[in-house]
Amino acid sequence: MGYNKPSALKIFTSFLKLGMVAFGGPTAIAYVREMVVDEKKWMNEKSFNNGVALSQIIPGASVMQVAAYVGFYLRGILGAFAAFMAYALPAFLMMLFLTIIYIHAKSIPKTVSIFEALRIIVVSLAANGTLNFGKKSIRTVADLILVSIAALLFILKFSPFIVIFVSIIIGLLMCKDKITKSQLKINIPKEKLRVYKYVAFIILGVILFNSFLYIISPKLFLLSTLMMKVDVFAFGGGYGSVPFMLHEVVDKYKLMDAKTFMDGIALGQITPGPIVITATFVGYLVAGFIGSVIATISVFTPSFIILLSSIPIFDSLRHNPIFKNILHVILVSFVGLLVAVTIRFTLLVDWSIPALIIFIVSFLLLYRKYNILLVVLLSLFLGYLML
Repeated sequence: MGYNKPSALKIFTSFLKLGMVAFGGPTAIAYVREMVVDEKKWMNEKSFNNGVALSQIIPGASVMQVAAYVGFYLRGILGAFAAFMAYALPAFLMMLFLTIIYIHAKSIPKTVSIFEALRIIVVSLAANGTLNFGKKSIRTVADLILVSIAALLFILKFSPFIVIFVSIIIGLLMCKDKITKSQLKINIPKEKLRVYKYVAFIILGVILFNSFLYIISPKLFLLSTLMMKVDVFAFGGGYGSVPFMLHEVVDKYKLMDAKTFMDGIALGQITPGPIVITATFVGYLVAGFIGSVIATISVFTPSFIILLSSIPIFDSLRHNPIFKNILHVILVSFVGLLVAVTIRFTLLVDWSIPALIIFIVSFLLLYRKYNILLVVLLSLFLGYLML
């Protein structure tokens, strides 16, 4: 069976349309599959599933990685850029619009209850994210111990980057006796090495871009490097970025308080695209429009580079027992980080009987996999009536 090979422009317009309606974070991968496999027949099921599998083992928002993989499969580096940028653009524009409204409306008395409802929704999202991560990742008593250690360290204000680094060391120690030379060897077909030339150019561009920001504006340089650091460690999909962004934005650099950050996460759920689009909100509050642009570009760039770098070695990665063990330990530690985030967000809510009702309703609907946008809108309506 033959498959169509669309132009880069066609890839861009198709993913732009999809990006306008793809609510629900990782669940939007199903929409991508429906478009590229069933509707347009651009690739077969097996090739698409390879992209999904790769997106699960590297950092970054899963659906963004899948979009870039599809683009690369179809039109190489240009196709990857087209799909990646087009999918993110609607989310950026909508988040920018909502952020501007937020700034002007958050102090209006009638909207206070709505923003309180937003924070309750974020607690529901955090609790569901923790539960989903936990069900997929926790297998043994040792995993539960690691979850507890990671949660405690984060609650005690240790950097999540340190928590993850310690987890990686633990992962290596756990399998050190099983390491063989063959497992350390990575096979890369020669015809696939060409992609690293493009990766080198992109990395050079990132270095020059950040050097320029460092010269003209320390604030913009901080935004860029902060978001890039967050993206590098966002294993397990976009939600994995939340503990890191919270630590960097609220605890370390104090760019805003935790309640405002929670509002940004909640607004991100009203937009299509991944939760890391919260970077747009942060960027705008810190440095206006140019800050929103730089923060958004920066929070997606490292994972895009990692995706391109991983495609040639994908088979070696997914079948390598050392890598799989380290990845498992990282994801388990993420559960601990999310437990701590959930606890912290819970303490920031002004709880009452109506607030508890909104939490229970939203949590149960999210747990039953109802559309996130509908759950958010329903919770906002309940918040307006009850709070």
